[in-house]
Amino acid sequence: MTDIQLNANDHAIATSMLFESKAAIKDIATALSETASAEVHALLTSEIWAAINQHEAIYQFLQNNGIYDAYNVPEQLQKDIQYVDRALNH
Repeated sequence: MTDIQLNANDHAIATSMLFESKAAIKDIATALSETASAEVHALLTSEIWAAINQHEAIYQFLQNNGIYDAYNVPEQLQKDIQYVDRALNH
């Protein structure tokens, strides 16, 4: 794992991309549960897999670069505090 230093804007954008990709997955899943059309169901199935893959790629980028680690909550909380401190003081 290589820690990279993102500026506050880059960090906010990367984190937002991760959260927005998760929201897209939830929205597509909701649409999948509501559709009655086989064609729309097939399209949404394809789209949800693409969204899951995108989310995984974003998460892996953040994790591999030491920015985000969902599996080490205490360390992530410390990183988040540092990010907030850096954003407020710069």
